[in-house]
Amino acid sequence: MIVRIVFIVALFLPFRVVAWDDDAVLSFIGRVNPTLLAQQNVTKAYAKPDALTWALQNTSLAGRVGVGGTEFRDDPYTVFGGLQINIPLSSVKEEREAALKQVAEAKAFDDMLSRVVADIVQLRQLEADLEASEVKRTFLKEKAAWVKDRIDQGYASDMNELWQIGSKVNAEDALVAKDTLLIKTQRYKLARYAGPEWRTLLAYLEGKTETLGGTDG
Repeated sequence: MIVRIVFIVALFLPFRVVAWDDDAVLSFIGRVNPTLLAQQNVTKAYAKPDALTWALQNTSLAGRVGVGGTEFRDDPYTVFGGLQINIPLSSVKEEREAALKQVAEAKAFDDMLSRVVADIVQLRQLEADLEASEVKRTFLKEKAAWVKDRIDQGYASDMNELWQIGSKVNAEDALVAKDTLLIKTQRYKLARYAGPEWRTLLAYLEGKTETLGGTDG
């Protein structure tokens, strides 16, 4: 009897599903999400260049080839080269464009982060619901076994209670099946944020790997 009581109390002890780490998921998605990477590339393209890069971007090489006379070559030619430098009207425009691209990148990251966090919260809730249903189902099955023992001992009046418990067990079975399917779907949805690396993230969310992209989960 003492063992049974200890078992029942243990079922209601605080629990927390820790199969994966929220920060690790956010960090991984931030590194590999195709939309964020594309936005970062655009921002880099509009970043203010250093002096050498600026000169190369605004300088064009002009050359002329003219036939001349020389006794040292069968097909003599002379090259007259020149550099044409295009100086922008104002560097303020470049800085403004770069700033706007940085704002766009920050907004894209914030929008993506909001969606990811919302999906993480939903997945955590589904996992918690599943864990709660499994705990309740285990308790009901244990209670049903106890009631059955009483019936076997001659307490026929407990038969109605056994049927009621059985009905509750069936209800929890249905909830477990439902939450399991929803969790699977939500994991796939969250993993898709990782683009081509979605399988890596999915394996982590499913607990098949303990690390994610070199980060402990």
